[in-house]
Order: sequence, then structure tokens, then C-alpha cells
Amino acid sequence: MNDFLTPIERHYATKWEQMTILDDPIFGAVMENERLCQELLRRALPELKIDTVKLVERQHTIVGTLTSHAVRYDVYVRDNRQRNFAVEMQIADQKNLPYRLRYY
Repeated sequence: MNDFLTPIERHYATKWEQMTILDDPIFGAVMENERLCQELLRRALPELKIDTVKLVERQHTIVGTLTSHAVRYDVYVRDNRQRNFAVEMQIADQKNLPYRLRYY
């Protein structure tokens, strides 16, 4: 099939084939599956006893006000108890993580 692709199409096809769960398009697609999202949250946060995931939104933006900034989450989730979870995929070892957590 790659024989019929243009060089640019071949480039993007190769990039797509090399993607993993660490890449935003794949992470978002996996997390949109409520069953998989729920399982990930249950394993990451067992003490919260998450029963059911009710809402999953990719690239969810919360608009800022005049005195605050807007934020965009990789995945925004709400469970059946109306608890909200912002799920972010971090692949780099960033030394500024405590600062970023306070920022959001």
C-alpha cells in the first residue's frame, strides 16, 4: 500500500505507525473509551473507589478570567459521584512539575 503514497503521505503514515500510548492522539483515543479510562483511574487512584466514568472529554479547555489564565487538559473526566479528574500524559522528566501543579 505504501507504494501508492506520495512522499509526504508516506512520511505521515510512518509517523502514525510509530505512535504509542505516550503520543497525544493515541492517548486521547484510548482515554475516550470509558471502560479503559475508568480502569486507568481505578489503578492510579484505588483509594477513590471510582465506580463509573460518566464524561470523558479530550483537550478540555477551562477559560480563564481577567485575573487568571485558561488551561487545557489532555483528558477531563467526571465520575458518577460528580468528581472531576484532569488526566495528563507527561513523558519528560521535568524538574518544574511542582510549579506546574500550582499553576493549574
